[in-house]
Amino acid sequence: MIISERLFLMARRRKRSKKWLFRLFFLVLLVVAGAICYFVWDGYFREKPEEPQASGTAVVEEDKQEEQGGSEEKEETPTIEKEEIPQYDGEDPNTAEELSGALTYVGVSGSNLLIRVNIDQYLSSGTCRLEISRGGQVVFSDSAAIVSAASTATCEGFNVPVSEVGSGEIEVKIYLDGGGKTGKIVGGVTI
Repeated sequence: MIISERLFLMARRRKRSKKWLFRLFFLVLLVVAGAICYFVWDGYFREKPEEPQASGTAVVEEDKQEEQGGSEEKEETPTIEKEEIPQYDGEDPNTAEELSGALTYVGVSGSNLLIRVNIDQYLSSGTCRLEISRGGQVVFSDSAAIVSAASTATCEGFNVPVSEVGSGEIEVKIYLDGGGKTGKIVGGVTI
């Protein structure tokens, strides 16, 4: 009997040692998983430093002094100064005596000649009159309303059938009338 009791006690000790080993393994696994979660969380939510913009100029601020527990630390903090954008140097186009602008697009799309215009002045209403000529002779004319934009205006746009103007070199004239002023925009294109 003594031998069987000893075997029984040895078997119990082995079971206890396996439980202890299992608990230790689980604790180590839990600590490793926690550390991984912390590093992933920290990497994801950490504030990333701002990238300097290529158009800006990097300038280092004066060293700032902070007091922490009676000791002073100096820290350099780089800042970005944006390039100053020069304002329009000319006169206000709205005070000009004549209306002015530019042909922003003149080209063929499908079977139409598309003509788009930008007017330098702000106008809330008015008329754009188009004349297309070849060799000094007017071959097509049309008109469209002036439409206001944020600080300028534009013509509604012209879609002219190519069959009506033909091919070759043409001259495009836009006569502007609005806000008690007139103006003319001239351009040319080869179809």
